[in-house]
Amino acid sequence: MLEDPEAIPQLILWARQAGQIALHYFKNVVPQHKPDQTLLTQADLAIEQFLAERIQAVYPGYPLIGEEERPASPDPSSPDAWVIDPIDGTTAFVQGLPGWGISIGLLYRGQPRFGLFYMPLLDDLTYTTPWGEVYCHERPLVGTVRREWEEKGFLAINAAAHYDFQINIQHTRALGSIGANLVYTARGGAVGAFVPKAYLWDLVAGAAILSQAGGELRYLSGRGVDYLALLDGRLAPEPIIACHPDLQAELQAAIRPRQAP
Repeated sequence: MLEDPEAIPQLILWARQAGQIALHYFKNVVPQHKPDQTLLTQADLAIEQFLAERIQAVYPGYPLIGEEERPASPDPSSPDAWVIDPIDGTTAFVQGLPGWGISIGLLYRGQPRFGLFYMPLLDDLTYTTPWGEVYCHERPLVGTVRREWEEKGFLAINAAAHYDFQINIQHTRALGSIGANLVYTARGGAVGAFVPKAYLWDLVAGAAILSQAGGELRYLSGRGVDYLALLDGRLAPEPIIACHPDLQAELQAAIRPRQAP
């Protein structure tokens, strides 16, 4: 499917067009609160509809799972599915900050196979190919996932991570979205990422990018992430650590839930 020479350029074009939709709404939205207290904007709905229509027209045999709506699929239990997050980092988007992006992923046989993450404000594009490559600004990423800490090495987190967890890491930064955290870990900007809460659409694209760059995602307990268990839209059962396999044990030991008072 993605081996078609036109497939990746077409997905990149759709992501850039979706980025123009996002920029049209940026700093001009009135958010709503969803039942889980996350934010929803008209931009989320418009971008998801735009991407879903185009992906399903070209790949009609694959289910599509989006954050805002779940279009009917021929086989909702399939291990193959397109997974999109129209605006990953909606809070940053609403607050006028740059760390949000458009996420397009493909789950193939239960594993993240393709990932694209585009940050329109920065014109920042990272994506994978079917041949195990990762590109950032059209340059391949090779050996970029860090295997050890350096003096200024940091852990990418969300804004509330320190409130809910004791994190024994000297340097941490909140970049605005889960996708951005995973992408910067793949690039080597962050040593790792800690994701306290996530849904399938938060993970697939970034996980594909990170895994093809040499990293991995695991739950805080150390077990692997079962993406198929999240197909129905449920929240991941544990926090997630993303990094090079050599650092997983160190990060698991450095992060602990805070005890309730």
